[in-house]
Amino acid sequence: MADYVVLYEGGAGNWQERSPEEIQKVMEQWGAWFKRLEAEGVLRNPGAALSKGGAVVKRNGKGFVTDTSMAEVKELIGGYTVIAASSLEQATKIAEGSPFLVNNPQGRIRVQPVWEPKA
Repeated sequence: MADYVVLYEGGAGNWQERSPEEIQKVMEQWGAWFKRLEAEGVLRNPGAALSKGGAVVKRNGKGFVTDTSMAEVKELIGGYTVIAASSLEQATKIAEGSPFLVNNPQGRIRVQPVWEPKA
């Protein structure tokens, strides 16, 4: 088994506009999915949703530049989860069960192996 990070890309940023009942329903879907993954022994870290804001640090030749608008990043990654699977195909199947795409039809899920150095 190897670890895979599941990245939720392009999630809806309109949670402030949703009713508390709607948010509760979505949170229950996520909770049920995480419990199922935990029972199957494949949940390594449920992760978290990411808030708006933050910073991108990049080298500009004279030191580092911090971009606090982060428009490109907040559009790309809305949260993450870490799972265990025997292959990328199995990890992808697990990720397909996430409630993310049900609640974010325009979103995408990226599944990427976590690098493990050879001993």
